[in-house]
Amino acid sequence: MQHLTDEQLIKIYQSNEGNKSQVAFGHLYNRYAKLMLNYFYFSLHYDHNKAQDFVQDLFVKILEKHHTFNNDQFFKAWIYRIAANMCNNEFRKNNVIRKYHDHIKSSSEIMTLSPETEKDLRKCITDLNPEQRSLIVLRFKLKLSIKEIAQIYECPEGTIKSRLFYATKELSKLFKV
Repeated sequence: MQHLTDEQLIKIYQSNEGNKSQVAFGHLYNRYAKLMLNYFYFSLHYDHNKAQDFVQDLFVKILEKHHTFNNDQFFKAWIYRIAANMCNNEFRKNNVIRKYHDHIKSSSEIMTLSPETEKDLRKCITDLNPEQRSLIVLRFKLKLSIKEIAQIYECPEGTIKSRLFYATKELSKLFKV
């Protein structure tokens, strides 16, 4: 079953065919557990324990809500959308309201950061509002395409480009190298 696409695996899981269904879910878990752990870790202020809890909660949601997956969409976008919504709910619950900051200087060169500078950058990213932080993590840390992020947020690619522009602009106000 490892050669099957994510969409084929979720379809097998949705068919509820006993052992075959469990194996399909296991493959999806193996493919996405570490990715989701990284996403939650960076999105939730580098809290590893909370990130692990969120991964477990995410897969419980998938178990419970697998019937809501639309076979016309990509599983990857669907799972990231659920994860993004979980983070947004957590931020709302904790009343995390952050002031917007400015744009990162664009550079075609790959920067090597000292540990201290990297720590400062992480602090600046943490100070962004939840949506901006999520966009920065998805685009620059997890290296998702604009198209994939647009699918996660269920909005046009142009909207994502605009939001990323303002998120990086806000970040640059805080982070001056």
